Amino acid sequence: MRRIALSALLFASLPATAAEVAVRIDKSAFDPARITVKAGDTVTWTNAEKRTSHDVIFEDGERSVRLLPDDAWSRTFATPGRYPYHCEPHPHMKGEVVVEP
Repeated sequence: MRRIALSALLFASLPATAAEVAVRIDKSAFDPARITVKAGDTVTWTNAEKRTSHDVIFEDGERSVRLLPDDAWSRTFATPGRYPYHCEPHPHMKGEVVVEP
């Protein structure tokens, strides 16, 4: 009985597994444009366009490389907050990642 209680206590103290969240870039838009994740989660942007390149530029200075069709780029968010971003060659394309504790 003591071993079961100890195992339950150890399992309960383990951190939750970080999630991976996908954002699709298609039809000159981020889909979804606004997402909410937990600190430690990773977001991956994938360019689903067939003839257009895009990038992901954050106001905090983090930026992707130019994403050609079918390219992907990921960022892990460690700190809670709001992270607005846009596509540099297509300024009308905007998004936001909200990171919760």
